[in-house]
Amino acid sequence: MFAEEMTGWISDSSCGAANAKADKSSRECAASCIKSGSKAVFVSDKDQKVYQVSDPAKAAKFLDKKVRVSGKVAGDTIQVASIGYVP
Repeated sequence: MFAEEMTGWISDSSCGAANAKADKSSRECAASCIKSGSKAVFVSDKDQKVYQVSDPAKAAKFLDKKVRVSGKVAGDTIQVASIGYVP
């Protein structure tokens, strides 16, 4: 496990990297999938890797814009210490 800070998008576990974009349809699709039961995930801008997040309900509140996530990474999971919009 190691601490890391990454920028990217909150998406849904069904579509993953396919919804990791700024366009309105991707944001709406991710929101709809999460509302229908998919978990929120983080998709890294750097390599489009999909990470499970420790608090999907909190992450789902950051669907609107690109985010910066910091926390401990273990495999494909982030134990989120902080999350916020990229200015």
